[in-house]
Amino acid sequence: MKKTFLFLMLSLMSWPSLILAQDGALPDNFLFDDSDIIVTAPQEPSDTAPDLNTDENISQAVSSAKQLLQRNPAQLQTTAFPELKKRPRSSSSLSAATSFKEAPFGLRWGSSISDTRNQGVGLSVADMEDYVNCFLSDQLPKAVAFFNRVYLCYGQDDELYRILAYSKLIADDASASEIMHEYDTYSSLLNQKYGHKEQFFTPATVNKTIKNAQGRDEVIQEQAPIGNPQFLSQLESGAAVLYSTYYNDEVAATLSIGVDGDKKSYIVIDYKNLPILKQQEAETLDAL
Repeated sequence: MKKTFLFLMLSLMSWPSLILAQDGALPDNFLFDDSDIIVTAPQEPSDTAPDLNTDENISQAVSSAKQLLQRNPAQLQTTAFPELKKRPRSSSSLSAATSFKEAPFGLRWGSSISDTRNQGVGLSVADMEDYVNCFLSDQLPKAVAFFNRVYLCYGQDDELYRILAYSKLIADDASASEIMHEYDTYSSLLNQKYGHKEQFFTPATVNKTIKNAQGRDEVIQEQAPIGNPQFLSQLESGAAVLYSTYYNDEVAATLSIGVDGDKKSYIVIDYKNLPILKQQEAETLDAL
């Protein structure tokens, strides 16, 4: 699919479904596939606010939470080019139910780039392929020291709808025990705040030599568990994938582990505001 159509397709869904490799390793630097796109039918107008706590929306929330940025943090670089153009915000662009609700790090969902800067947040334009109006932030109102890079995405409508937080890099051991400790800590916290935790693990397949019934050496394949002696390398290559999702009526979050080319580990939390995404979808369908 051409990149020029990708933002439109993103606005036509809460988020694409995640496709994990079923047999064998995932390609390096490629965690998720966004080719499975679901377009929902337009809804009948209603005088009352929609009930987001439905089976359909819960399913969409989980799918939205599973989608994660398809590149390592080393590929996200700030650039000096001017800010991207944005559509003027209309008075009806955000409903009262979604406007300026509290977001992670003391931010506000639905706020404009100007609104965020008025909070004292520094924003540097970030080159994030396929995403419009994304910035690397600093001076966050409620900064968390462990997360030293927080990217904010406003989309074409100049509304903060996505926050992507990268942790510090950790010089880890071969079993990735250090980052697993951080992963478990933040997984517990995210579950307390958003709930509905669901963990997904694709294990690496390794060769193991055993003695067969005749007493001869035989090589078999088995799945390597979380924290095995080669877990760090398996995460780096994509042979193993570990992440968890969380959601409530308004926010979908994904927590995952990554390893860079220097074998330093990190965690990523990807937050998305579901009512804003849903409203963008409805507006696009109405325009079509």
